[in-house]
Amino acid sequence: MSEEKRELLSAHKTIATFEGVEVVRCMGRTMMCPDKCGHAGETAVFTINEYEHYEKPGEYGDAQATKYQTKVQGLPEEFQQVIAGLEKGAKVKLEWNHDYVTKNGSSSPERPIVALQSVA
Repeated sequence: MSEEKRELLSAHKTIATFEGVEVVRCMGRTMMCPDKCGHAGETAVFTINEYEHYEKPGEYGDAQATKYQTKVQGLPEEFQQVIAGLEKGAKVKLEWNHDYVTKNGSSSPERPIVALQSVA
């Protein structure tokens, strides 16, 4: 089993508006596309209203965003439940990181949600 190493490139803590869940079809051209590559599926879309905190400790992190979207499948169950309970236009506290992840000898960026909750 290979050890996973994460390097924080940027951290985003925002207030956002939930725009809904869209079904995204893969438009890739690999042999497994479009049905078996894992790129297609339901995607939650958020518009960023304001930043509560932003951190970019190095040169390579994402800049502040105006939108954030993430594939629903594969998210931790707690975040899937929050998304399932949101109505379009709902305000949320949305936090995510831009990480550089190395595992199994391969490195790539990931942008995982670290907090998601409805704001009254």
